[in-house]
Amino acid sequence: MALEALNHAGATKTNLIVILNDNEMSISKNVGGISVFLSRARTRKVYTKSSGYIKKAVMKLPKGSNRIINLVRRIKYSIKQLFITNMLFEDLGFKYFGPIDGHDIGKIENILRTSMAMDGPKLIHVVTKKGKGYKIAEENPDRFHSTGEFEIETGKSKKKKGQDYSKVFGDKLVELSYKNKNIVAVTASMKDGTGLTAFGERFPERLFDVGIAEQHALRIFSRSC
Repeated sequence: MALEALNHAGATKTNLIVILNDNEMSISKNVGGISVFLSRARTRKVYTKSSGYIKKAVMKLPKGSNRIINLVRRIKYSIKQLFITNMLFEDLGFKYFGPIDGHDIGKIENILRTSMAMDGPKLIHVVTKKGKGYKIAEENPDRFHSTGEFEIETGKSKKKKGQDYSKVFGDKLVELSYKNKNIVAVTASMKDGTGLTAFGERFPERLFDVGIAEQHALRIFSRSC
């Protein structure tokens, strides 16, 4: 659904700003081709430096140098294509900004002002750390994605964990899967939250995590039936 929306916005030249909050995790660890693509984008420091040099050079050009500016923009795009192959968002029609430190408020404000002054669809790629500022959550991001009342000093829950539905479901699924080799599990980046952790440990080849793509997960499930 998200990709379909990006495709539509890019084709219609809709004037909007998309902020991609990239913390290298969904609820569970990221999987899939787009995750790999974003990882490549985060690690291309050579491109980021080159882009900065080009921007400074363009700012020094006198007014009326449109042909030179257009040439410089094409060179910049060529450099981006060299270091970040198949630049997905620009190929979809978006002006791409990033990756940017999502915890640098000043930098975020500046890039928002810049993008607001431009026409057409823009995508701002910000990189953040899940649980930033609270070490216990930084080290256990999946557990703190959604949590009840807990002790700030230790991170331990104040509520005694009982036999919840996810645990019962997960345990029963493991039990049945030993008896039936045709049982598989499909999850949309919620292996832990849906009680499938034990199943994944015992039957890794039978657990399919499709990332945050519930529609795709449902499609796989319906076809397997």
